[in-house]
Amino acid sequence: MLALPALIQIDRNKKAEVGLVDKTRAWLEKDSSDRKGIHASDLLDPRKAYYDKTQTKVPLSERLVGLFFVGKVLHAFFLSALTGEDGVNWKSDGGSTIDKTLGISYSPDWCKNGVPGELKTSRGKYEMRPSDLSLYLEQLMIYMTGEKSTYGRLVVLMTNLPAPPGQGWGTYPQYRCFDINVTKTALAEYAKQIIRVRKALVLALKTKKAKNINALPLCREFKCGKSQCPHYLVCKPEGRFGTKRWDK
Repeated sequence: MLALPALIQIDRNKKAEVGLVDKTRAWLEKDSSDRKGIHASDLLDPRKAYYDKTQTKVPLSERLVGLFFVGKVLHAFFLSALTGEDGVNWKSDGGSTIDKTLGISYSPDWCKNGVPGELKTSRGKYEMRPSDLSLYLEQLMIYMTGEKSTYGRLVVLMTNLPAPPGQGWGTYPQYRCFDINVTKTALAEYAKQIIRVRKALVLALKTKKAKNINALPLCREFKCGKSQCPHYLVCKPEGRFGTKRWDK
């Protein structure tokens, strides 16, 4: 172990931190291309998608910059390794497929022999249960429906999972892989859901009438609230807006 100088001075440089956040935000916003039409991700929380498409674009918050940056970097490394890239291909998760029947575009992380796969990252500190995968599966099943595949693959990179017995102390990133199977009937029913939600979102975007906007389901709780969503004060989600829990 090397001995540090006794009079070493360490000062936190907040100005440098702000500069790094700004540069990272600019990189993320430049890298994200403007999607036209309805994308698979719009169906997960269609009310947020409505306001994302109709309100002035708000710069990413510092929190989202950090979260999106880590996710983007991990995706690029994972997909480059999966496809045997020489180095890192930062566009490895780009591109969309348009499904005219569903009326949407979608972008699985990879697709092999018609079987779509999706990578997600989680900061959870415990083994994921099937019930913890619901949000991921909603998205993956859109891809499965588009590819007409009753089979899909989900990979979750858990960044803070405790080390298994005999593998040291603390936490380290670990993969968890899941094979997903559904029936053709279930896939057909899911297609109907996709079309129904897409039509509702298109109607709200076309008319901009309150009754059609409010017909869109409320977003997931962890995405809603004054401190979480830039559209909260415009959306005024019924049952949430004006309450202490959501307004803080």
